Amino acid sequence: MGGWSPIGAMTHSELQALFSRLSGMHIGVIGDFALDCYWTVNTEASLPAVETGKPTQPVSDQRYAAGAAGNVVADLVALGCGTISAFGVVGDDPWGAELKRILEGLGADTTGMLQQEGGWATVAYAKPHVNGVEQCRLDFGDFNHLDDAVADSLIDRLAVALPGLDALVINSQAASGIHSERLRQRLEALIIENPSRIFVVDSRESELMYAGCTLKINDFEAVRCGDESAASAESVSRDQAWGAAEKLYVERGLPVFVTRGSEGMVVFDDGEGRDVPAVRLTGEVDTVGAGDAALAGITAALASGSAPVDAARCGTLCAAVCSAKLRQTGTASPEEILALVGQHPTLFGGA
Repeated sequence: MGGWSPIGAMTHSELQALFSRLSGMHIGVIGDFALDCYWTVNTEASLPAVETGKPTQPVSDQRYAAGAAGNVVADLVALGCGTISAFGVVGDDPWGAELKRILEGLGADTTGMLQQEGGWATVAYAKPHVNGVEQCRLDFGDFNHLDDAVADSLIDRLAVALPGLDALVINSQAASGIHSERLRQRLEALIIENPSRIFVVDSRESELMYAGCTLKINDFEAVRCGDESAASAESVSRDQAWGAAEKLYVERGLPVFVTRGSEGMVVFDDGEGRDVPAVRLTGEVDTVGAGDAALAGITAALASGSAPVDAARCGTLCAAVCSAKLRQTGTASPEEILALVGQHPTLFGGA
């Protein structure tokens, strides 16, 4: 194994060249697509319900966004990737219709979004807010069971599309998501049959970190893979993150990206590990969606031919732009990333 070295800087012009290649990329996303529902409750307008006498919860504003794998699609679109194909499952319910509408509005190809008629509710997270404070969330889809026939149809559609994809993101997020035993078997076989294809997996569960894939994982999850007792740790040191990344790389033999929040990222490839520094943001930050933004940046860069070290840099920049956007699941565009680089010329190599 090689030693440690810091990542070299990407210049402004190198980033521009990377982004210029993205318009020709076709990237697929398979995983747990969800709908985030934001409801603003105005309690001052509450009245007793005629039927029950209990106070109503009047919703004065509502907003919906694609979450989980859907958020990765939004991130890839924001980066300027030419074509995004979504592969997932929705239920026969209003949430599924709204989720597909949003994805199509982003320009994504949704022919791989299948509907299961029974035993499946679209994964949705309803988040009521009162006076700006999020209340108890209502979760839909926690009791889903994917039919084998639907799993087969989903993988069959992916197999047809795969030759035209420059990369495939594999997302695993929902507790009762699409990664049933049947789907895992079929997807594992598809990965083995296509060793030259770029697969990038993002999973919280070790059994869903498919072999044959580049791995993106956060430091807590990476450490937990080797030590279940570390799940309760309040922080992960640089040495712990480094050791976990190296161990995963040795086991898998493909690039491993370990995100470390405000501490940046560790990337292992070709027997060598590197630290990627984080962008030091000032003021308030909101890290919701930063991991998905990093995943999109890493995948887009790899698909365009960038080396893993440069993909790590791109992912870190995407996460920084996303984190600077408050009270939203932000995305990062090339213009926003280049503007951020312009604000940190010594860190990123100048113009």
